[in-house]
Amino acid sequence: MNGMQGDDTRDGVSRDMYAETRGAASSRTGGETRDTRRETGSRARWPFPELAPAVHGGVDEGELRSQGIDPAAIVDFSSNQSPLGAAPSARTAAAGAVLDAYPDRNAEGLVAALAERHGVAAEQVVAGNGSTELIRLIAQITLLPDDAALSLAPSFGEYQVGTRLARARFEEVRLEPAADVSTSSGRSFVYDHERFAAAIARLRPRLCWICSPNNPTGAVVPPDDLERSLRDFPDTLFVLDEAYCDLLSGAQWTSATLDLGNLLVLRSMTKLWGLAGLRLGYAIANAGVADALRRAKPPWNVNACAQAAGLAVLCEDDRHADAVDLLRRGRDELATAIAALGFPVFGSAAGFFLIEVGDPAAARRVLLEHGCLIRDCTSFGLPDHVRVSPRHPEQNRRLIEGFAALAGSMRAGATS
Repeated sequence: MNGMQGDDTRDGVSRDMYAETRGAASSRTGGETRDTRRETGSRARWPFPELAPAVHGGVDEGELRSQGIDPAAIVDFSSNQSPLGAAPSARTAAAGAVLDAYPDRNAEGLVAALAERHGVAAEQVVAGNGSTELIRLIAQITLLPDDAALSLAPSFGEYQVGTRLARARFEEVRLEPAADVSTSSGRSFVYDHERFAAAIARLRPRLCWICSPNNPTGAVVPPDDLERSLRDFPDTLFVLDEAYCDLLSGAQWTSATLDLGNLLVLRSMTKLWGLAGLRLGYAIANAGVADALRRAKPPWNVNACAQAAGLAVLCEDDRHADAVDLLRRGRDELATAIAALGFPVFGSAAGFFLIEVGDPAAARRVLLEHGCLIRDCTSFGLPDHVRVSPRHPEQNRRLIEGFAALAGSMRAGATS
């Protein structure tokens, strides 16, 4: 694919930008750059990209301690992980990994097991140090400076970071709420294929980021619409991020879809497999795309403990099914209880869901007082919403109590 070419061009652009910056500094000082460097700092010498780090959920222990909160006393409803945690077999496997030798540089044992699981050839699978590493690598090998990358939004902030690290343009088509009588809010976020296809036709992006089910809205891209995009825009590489697909009843792609040549699927093992602390994800694509990604990744990018634990959890299908069931029941029970307190709740095909609270920062503070961490969705461009993901039933009850307290404080504030 022509989108996978251009490493030499990228290096040339980087060198040219460095030379131009260095030359400009030199001309201002008659050939001497040292004083200019003192005055303007490293940006006068190197074309560092201007990046804001992506905002993520999860416990920030430093932040909590600065507020006098013991992180151990907090239940994390802000990140999307298995309520059951890591399987004991994963812990045993990781503890038994060889630490004083380099791991398999391509995680071939794990890759073979993943390929068998998905019914594809091993050459079509690439293991990564979490899907975030793969996201940045995909952007690096696919995009040229000033290319367009289009994302279905709101979504995972690392798509934008990866795109801008490649010095490409990041564009978005935002999901919008639509009527949904099955939810307390009467709305759910939905995918509009005509709008998305029109944006692709207009922007001609080299790369499209699609998270389905979408984070944070829980919206799904219908598989037929995905295939239409693949066929209608063969020069665009579509990245389907399935980090939250565990609750879906059907597949979003097939081997025949991969054979079209412009689909790359991302999967995470840090969520419902419970391996967030080890960082483990993988990509599936046709052999040519997978080979380009494999060549670009660092050797030994998946450490020995992650490889061992990954192989172990693939034998834990019953535990995974239990986690999926616990998450689905917890989501539905939480959504019903929180809606009964008067908060608009949005439908979701994933384990998490959105709640409209008006002031998410204030809601987060109140919930922290009750030992619950929720995800402020302002960084997603949703300044009225928070996102929650269920935990164990007794922990979920604590969250409901926290929202009851929030509802009371909001009523008190409205009458004061």
